[in-house]
Amino acid sequence: MHIVFVFEDFCLGGVERVTEQLITGLLEGYNCRVSIICERKSGELTSRFDKLAPIYALSDKNAFITFRRLADELNPDVILFTKGGLSKYGLFVPKKIKKIAVQHVPINLPQENYFKNIIRRLGATFLYSQLDKVVCVSKGILTNLIALNVVKKSQAVCIYNPVLDKSIERQAIENVDFDDYFVCVGRLHHQKGYDLLIETIYEAKKTINDIKVVIVGDGPEHDNLKEKIRSKKLSDNIILHGSQSNPYKYIANANAILLTSRWEGLPTVLVEAAFLKTPIIAFDCNYGPRELTNNGENGHLIDFMDIGNFANAILELNKQQKLPISPNVEPFLLSVATDSYYKLFKSLL
Repeated sequence: MHIVFVFEDFCLGGVERVTEQLITGLLEGYNCRVSIICERKSGELTSRFDKLAPIYALSDKNAFITFRRLADELNPDVILFTKGGLSKYGLFVPKKIKKIAVQHVPINLPQENYFKNIIRRLGATFLYSQLDKVVCVSKGILTNLIALNVVKKSQAVCIYNPVLDKSIERQAIENVDFDDYFVCVGRLHHQKGYDLLIETIYEAKKTINDIKVVIVGDGPEHDNLKEKIRSKKLSDNIILHGSQSNPYKYIANANAILLTSRWEGLPTVLVEAAFLKTPIIAFDCNYGPRELTNNGENGHLIDFMDIGNFANAILELNKQQKLPISPNVEPFLLSVATDSYYKLFKSLL
């Protein structure tokens, strides 16, 4: 079976990390051949993907023409678009090739206005009508796509991301340079709500002056966040630690993982935290935190944008004698998720 994976680039993001896991699982455990097409051959993970499969970059000027040519030359059995928007290239793929897109985030994004979200929904409805299947990374996203008539019920399937394998446990035991800290992991992007985190820690510091949060990640909001941290006099409390090849050791040794996102699909970092038995404090954003924490029974679920209660949850965590039981993360094991994808591919051929 020949599978082509389509990427934007190879920056260090959740989509790229879980897809790397999926490709690794398919190559190691199944009779699969993999090729990769990308819009831009750039990003921190480029060398790692180079070791997995041959990579073909699209032309900046004639991307759609280049994609069609590559589809003809590579002649795969299945093309998997790692993000929903990339399925635009599916319009130029021969019908004999099966096409799948993965939907990682809600169709209606909180930062977009009503009309832009209408356009997103109409665009997704048209593009997805040309596909054989749409994989949703959470039940919340699956339900939302069906309710909005973006996909038919028979066309969509929920497969949790292949997040977990034994290498995480090996990397998690490495030492870190911090102690008595909370952790955030993710790109420095508006979606992740780090501006809300700063406001939250500003409130928490009124009670615990030396509270510490380590943010692992980089991105377009770095300079803005650095200035906001400085203006709030939180430079000793919030540490922008940059991208790290091993985020797991920071998660494993933290008091808790904090997630202040405005929206998600199903946050990879919460799955990793649950696997490593690190407590979770998260906004109840759409989608994922509620689903993963079993409606807040297996973590601290805070009403979205309730900065005061989020700060209180941080302050109260160390006082709890008995922490919540970690969520069940077995569906996110590499072996389970990879097998689900392989069965999906087989069912289409």
